Amino acid sequence: MPRSLRRTAIIGAGALGQQLAQHLRQTAAWQVAGFFDDWQTAGPGPEPLLGSVADVAAAYAAGQFDDLLLGIGYQHMARREQLFQELTVAGVPFAQFVHPAAYVDASAALEPGVFISPGCVLDLNVRLEANVLLYPGCIVAHDSHVGAHSILAPGVRLAGRVRVGERCFLGVGTVSIDSLTLAADVRTGGGAVLVRDAAAPGTYVV
Repeated sequence: MPRSLRRTAIIGAGALGQQLAQHLRQTAAWQVAGFFDDWQTAGPGPEPLLGSVADVAAAYAAGQFDDLLLGIGYQHMARREQLFQELTVAGVPFAQFVHPAAYVDASAALEPGVFISPGCVLDLNVRLEANVLLYPGCIVAHDSHVGAHSILAPGVRLAGRVRVGERCFLGVGTVSIDSLTLAADVRTGGGAVLVRDAAAPGTYVV
C-alpha cells in the first residue's frame, strides 16, 4: 500500500465510528488504520482493533497511525471533549476530514478534529472549532461559528452570523434564522426552528 496514504485511527468502534470509517475508506488518500475501543473485542470492519483508549498515545508513538478522529457521539459529549483535550496534550494529532462531496469555501477556518460529511456546505468566513462533526447535508451560512466538540445532525441549516456554543448537539433538520447565539451545551430536537437566542444550556424543541 502506498505510504502516501494518510493512516487515520478512530476512537470508538460503534455506529458513529463505523460511519466515519466508511467515509474514509471511500476517499482517496485516506486509510483507516484501525480502532480504539474500551468495549469491543474486534474491529467492526476489515481494520484491526488497535487496543483500548488507554493505548492510543503509545500506539501513536510506535507509528501505528498518523492522526486520529473521535467516533464518540452526542450521548457522550463530555467524554468527547475530555479525550480530545487529553490526547492533544499528549501530542497525538487529530485529522481534519472534508468529504470530496462537500463544499467548503476557501475562507472557512477548520480546526483539528473537524469531520465534514458528504453534502455539507460551508459558506464565506465560516469557522468550525476543534472536534466539530457535521453529519451529511448540513449547511452553515456565511460568518457563522460552531464551537468546539459540537455535533450537527443530518440536514441542519444555520443562516448567517449564527454562533453555536461548545458541546452543542443540533438535532436532525434543525433550522436557525440569522444572527442567533446558542449557549454552550444546547440541544435541539429534530426539526426544531430557532427564531431567538438559546441563552442557557438545555434542550430546545420548538
